[in-house]
Amino acid sequence: MRKSCFVLICGIVILTLLSAGCSKDTPKYAELFTQVEGHRAVFNQPLEDGLAVLEVTDAVGEFDPNLGTIMQDEILTVNPMEFIQQITADVTTGTIIGYRIGTVFPRSDSGYEDARELVRAFLDQYKPADAEETDKVEQSVQSIDRMALPLKPLTGSIEESWTYGEGENKLFITYRISNSNQSDEELPLNLYFSTVEQH
Repeated sequence: MRKSCFVLICGIVILTLLSAGCSKDTPKYAELFTQVEGHRAVFNQPLEDGLAVLEVTDAVGEFDPNLGTIMQDEILTVNPMEFIQQITADVTTGTIIGYRIGTVFPRSDSGYEDARELVRAFLDQYKPADAEETDKVEQSVQSIDRMALPLKPLTGSIEESWTYGEGENKLFITYRISNSNQSDEELPLNLYFSTVEQH
């Protein structure tokens, strides 16, 4: 009896250690990276075909032909933040050219820290084409603080872009964090992924 209990306890300990090891190997924002890659796979496809592949059946409102955007109904919950999702299409060709995720951080020291961590996670996952771009983005990330984003009625924003990949697989990535129009306690952050350079 004692031997079987000992074996059982050893088994539980080993499984716990293995699961802990696996969780350490899994990036904190792995689910977000998966979503980006899923949308990236339908870039340059007709909007209807891309939505079908992504199994997007519900959207918040209709496709805006002027902006070329459609807001997805599904809210992503990751760590435990909530992210909205938006698809962008070329208004002339009707093909998907971009994807946006957005979340809101609290205006606090931990909020600034978490915002910097999120941008750096994408910077690590989608490494810029050269060291100069890396330095440029890192400098902008370091500036995410209450000095750069003052209270209303003053406004402020931090935005930076970089490229990932080459040729047909080149991805243009932009992040933007700014003052909230609704509350002094909130800091919205958006990440844009596109086949075309943002202006």
